[in-house]
Amino acid sequence: MKRQSIARGLIGGIILVIGLILVLPYRQPESAATEMHAVPATASGPGHNLTNPDAPHKAPDASTPDPRVEPHPSLAGTDVNGGIRVDQNGRVVLHRDVRRMFDYYLSLRGRMENDAIRALLRQHLEASESRDVVNQALALFDKYVALIDAEIRLADEWTQRDLKASAQVATVLEERRNLRRTHLGDDLAEAFFEEQESYEDYQLERMKIGTDPNLSEAEKAEALAAAENRLTPQQQEIRKQTFAWLDIKQLARQPIESLNVESADAIRQRFGENALDRLAAVEQERKTWEQKRQAYRDEKARLEARTDLSDDEKKASLLDYVQAHLDDSEWRRMQALDSVEGELD
Repeated sequence: MKRQSIARGLIGGIILVIGLILVLPYRQPESAATEMHAVPATASGPGHNLTNPDAPHKAPDASTPDPRVEPHPSLAGTDVNGGIRVDQNGRVVLHRDVRRMFDYYLSLRGRMENDAIRALLRQHLEASESRDVVNQALALFDKYVALIDAEIRLADEWTQRDLKASAQVATVLEERRNLRRTHLGDDLAEAFFEEQESYEDYQLERMKIGTDPNLSEAEKAEALAAAENRLTPQQQEIRKQTFAWLDIKQLARQPIESLNVESADAIRQRFGENALDRLAAVEQERKTWEQKRQAYRDEKARLEARTDLSDDEKKASLLDYVQAHLDDSEWRRMQALDSVEGELD
């Protein structure tokens, strides 16, 4: 169990590295205790090109409504995630739910033009809010998009770092936090990212513990447990569900005959009663393919070794073998693997 816990610490580090590469907004559940702030009603922000971060940013004219647009089909049957709250002074309250709403519409990046996405958000807000509140929310949206675009521009630089080294990961995390505060300001950055940054700290700590050569296995296990205890209950539950899923996936990769009753039951509960039959079928397909691949390679090597055949005769003989033993899809797969192996040689 201790080794499993430490291994999970290393997995956590890998997950963190992947998270650094995926610089688009990351949805992290929020504690109900997250502090809320308010933005002055006079707040304003630049407009930004959502599809081309390097394009010049043009400030939208708040007095000119965005053109009316129809929702993208991918949003059909869905409800807007998050929303906004307004305090007694008519100011938008800075809260994680605002970012959730922005993320909902920004999921359309690449499917709709930036102006259309912004127009959809405006239309949604105008259905229930005053013009002043709508303009406040759109100003926050523009700042948030500017942050995303800035992260995209820095993504290549960040991924050039040695993200297996905790010190490099810590540097990237610090740079991202500074970038958030540069574009959003301290209050908005805290409201949008406090929970996420707390979890990033935890993942970084796990990475440091898992790679610390001065700690024994028992000390690592103890330190990892202490780190997890500092998570919020919501974060602990997410981790529990995540690693339960990873454990089941790992079980599903084992040969069917090696599974004990408890493991088999866990797979059935997660994937259905016929899951083991499906896994057995997949495993048999894999074994059959491996046998075909090996037989093909053996025949190819045998023909290559023959000195009494010309190159054209060798190719013709190999094609005769292929027609007799492989279907079209298997042959295309063989050729693809031959190409990859040729590049590696």
